[in-house]
Amino acid sequence: MKIEQASVFKKIRVRKEDSAFVYFILESYEGIASYSTLPHQPGDLHRDLELRIPPDFLEETQALLRRLGDMVYELENA
Repeated sequence: MKIEQASVFKKIRVRKEDSAFVYFILESYEGIASYSTLPHQPGDLHRDLELRIPPDFLEETQALLRRLGDMVYELENA
């Protein structure tokens, strides 16, 4: 029986105008991480996402977030 490690959770913030692109990039890296858009208010200029990252893909996900540059701001870890 294989015991799986718990996922790593990260919260990130993206500008509203960049959100569709960031969603597309995360989905194109199938399996690297899943995400949920956190609740927001009408008129907010950003979207907060919670990433759920398998431990084996943590380094790759962090590298991807760095490559996205100033489109992504990391918030406190969940």
